[in-house]
Amino acid sequence: MKSMKAGRLVAAAGIAAAAIAAQIGMASPAAAMYSGCLNYVKSEGYIVGPKVYDACSYQAIKMVTGVWYPNTNCVSRLINIGVEGSDAMAACQRAHG
Repeated sequence: MKSMKAGRLVAAAGIAAAAIAAQIGMASPAAAMYSGCLNYVKSEGYIVGPKVYDACSYQAIKMVTGVWYPNTNCVSRLINIGVEGSDAMAACQRAHG
């Protein structure tokens, strides 16, 4: 696993806070719309197992502008299992169909 640097963690926390503010409601877990998230996590060198599948099952939120925001449930779960904050944000932004 990659080691987290304090600066990156703080930046990821700031982005996560913005994502929380942007959420208009909690998105429910999506069944099979998370392959982009799984593929990103794997491509960054992390082991993909049940906890990553669980995290990536939280679909990204699409704003009216067409921009996808990572679901905070996805981000926090990936960070909790050792995925670097910036990698978690990028992966969770890809968790949509």
